[in-house]
Amino acid sequence: MSHVSLQDVQVVDVHCHPYVANEEPYRPEEFVRKLSLAVIPFLPAPSSHSGRKPFPGTNMWMQILINRLARYFGCDPTVEEVVRQRNERAEDFRQYTRALFQDARISGLVVDFGYPVPMLDKKAYADLCGARIWEVYRIEPVMVRLRTETASFGEFLERFRADLRAALKREEVIGLKSIIAYRSGLQIGEKDEAAASEQWPLFQANERAEVKAIRDYCLHVALEECTEADKAMHIHTGIGDGDVVLPKASPGFLLSLLRDKKYVETKVHLVHGGYPWIEEAAFIVSVLPRVYLDVSLQNPFAGHGVRRILSQVFEFAPFDKVMYGSDAFTVPEMNWLGVHLFKECFERLLNEWVAADYMDAETARCIGEMVLYGNFQRVYQVS
Repeated sequence: MSHVSLQDVQVVDVHCHPYVANEEPYRPEEFVRKLSLAVIPFLPAPSSHSGRKPFPGTNMWMQILINRLARYFGCDPTVEEVVRQRNERAEDFRQYTRALFQDARISGLVVDFGYPVPMLDKKAYADLCGARIWEVYRIEPVMVRLRTETASFGEFLERFRADLRAALKREEVIGLKSIIAYRSGLQIGEKDEAAASEQWPLFQANERAEVKAIRDYCLHVALEECTEADKAMHIHTGIGDGDVVLPKASPGFLLSLLRDKKYVETKVHLVHGGYPWIEEAAFIVSVLPRVYLDVSLQNPFAGHGVRRILSQVFEFAPFDKVMYGSDAFTVPEMNWLGVHLFKECFERLLNEWVAADYMDAETARCIGEMVLYGNFQRVYQVS
């Protein structure tokens, strides 16, 4: 029986964020903090800490990263030694980053430049990593900017639509993105201009106000513009950092919106695959013709759970509806481990399918290639 390997397969990371070099060498506790979704506070390294004892604040995904980096560097698998080796190599951050990307065979990135704030330079980031860059254009920074530049809600709406339309005409922009799950949740109401206009003073006073009617209205506008341009609407689903409106972050809340006749042909990308509501996201992409999902954030931050997650995703999701992603956001090691962990876990799963006689090795290899780069190329019509 043939063994399925994905090690030589190129990768397009369909969801991540840019970063720059650290100005000073990292201390171990600073590096651990950079790896945390929770952005945990600085934890002092206790004097009693020994090399093989888990470093304060580390979880499973961090443990895997430290172990894999130690193998990559050829050093002891301790946070202290890995960070020391990393600091030496990252003195030339461009060379270090490009080496990681080449080792992981990352050929392209879909980047959300809406985080961090202020926005980083796009050309500089492309030069840093050496991969081809596509952009998703986040709508919330546009809303925040226009709220102070416009005198009325009517003017705000007019300029908001014009801004999105202009962005979608740029070749490198493959779609829009919304983080409405962080502001008012995914239970999207009707496009109610009167209700939204009533909330305009609240939004002018506070850019982070819930103002649900305004946010829902703006998401409808974004969906309309994506429909017209035949580009994708990326919607954050599932967990994220601590600001997310968790009780209303499940992709299940989007189902009635996405099956509305106005949007049933709109290309929609469920960012993070709704984790931990992955079965709901998988069901949605199985029943709606132009809705897709990626496995970013759950990969690599769920650590050893990535294999379980992939198995659950494919209980319902068609093979041609799922794409690889990392949600890397502070350091290139996130992009790098995302690929290696995903390939390790997916190879185990694919080989289990072959052993169970669900498919042959050639078919399994094709599925791996589809998820790692082929589906992105087809869905987004790029080569």
